[in-house]
Amino acid sequence: MKKTFLTILAAISMMSAWAIEDATVDVTLLSPNNRYSTVQLEQGALYTNEKNPTDIIANISNTTTAVNIYAIADYGNMSIMTTNDLFGTYLGITTNASAGNYTLSFSNVSGMQLYLVDHAENQIKAITEGGSYVFTVAASSVIEDRFEISRNIAVTTNAYGYASFSHENDLIPVDGQTLYKGAINGDVLALDPVDYVKAGEGVIVYGVPSTTYYFTVGNGAADFTGNDLKATSTYNTSMKNVFVLKGNAFLEYVGTNALAAYKAFIQLPQSGAGAPSRIRMVINGTQGVEDVETETIKAEKFVENGQVLIRRGNEVYNLQGQIVK
Repeated sequence: MKKTFLTILAAISMMSAWAIEDATVDVTLLSPNNRYSTVQLEQGALYTNEKNPTDIIANISNTTTAVNIYAIADYGNMSIMTTNDLFGTYLGITTNASAGNYTLSFSNVSGMQLYLVDHAENQIKAITEGGSYVFTVAASSVIEDRFEISRNIAVTTNAYGYASFSHENDLIPVDGQTLYKGAINGDVLALDPVDYVKAGEGVIVYGVPSTTYYFTVGNGAADFTGNDLKATSTYNTSMKNVFVLKGNAFLEYVGTNALAAYKAFIQLPQSGAGAPSRIRMVINGTQGVEDVETETIKAEKFVENGQVLIRRGNEVYNLQGQIVK
């Protein structure tokens, strides 16, 4: 009886361990002359560090006919990568004497949605069961900085098309959202466009109202000098004169709870007399959008001549916040 109980307990423990695994995928590299190699990726809270006894150091073949694919880790190139977070894992590949189109195919896919980022082509591919990604590469190549495993980060705009956002990684937009950095001038936050989210910096995301937009790993060329939008990861409850996004403006934050993760905030140096109670946003080079009192005017999205437009009051705007005449 005791032996049976222990067997059942062991089975339950094994099932629990598998349940903790929240993302898996096998990625196979196939060459033009039908040579292949596979790496196994597993993510789960069970794996408290990025090396476990089940990991296998990749056995790299240097023959002219072999191809290799492996996960890159500080401790070596892995045939099996078990980690608590696959986000940011790079895949290394070596090609054989055949140049041309190579294929990455996905199998044993389960759990959360993961993406393959091709930094050389600025492409992102959803990892799905039976899916594949074709790329061109030279013969006898070693590539370790091109392919990255990512999970998309979602941001949803409010009823007026705005969201504040920040992250600990450099991110690029996947969809058509517009990004801005901001500089404080009195009671105005002057917005200038940027092409990515810089790690540790806050941005304003602008797009269609009440729409979810996605970001993935990557960086751009924008200069964030003079940006007064701070990442909420730097927030401390002892901070004063903090403003957060509400509707189409920044209002002073009242409370002691930590600010929400992955948002942006403003901190003014002064308080009391002369300090603004509301900071309005002005997109440099546009007119009118910052003056719409969206607390009383509803935004309406519509399509005209194939272009997505937003009507607020008597004005119509495109997704960049510019007035359409």
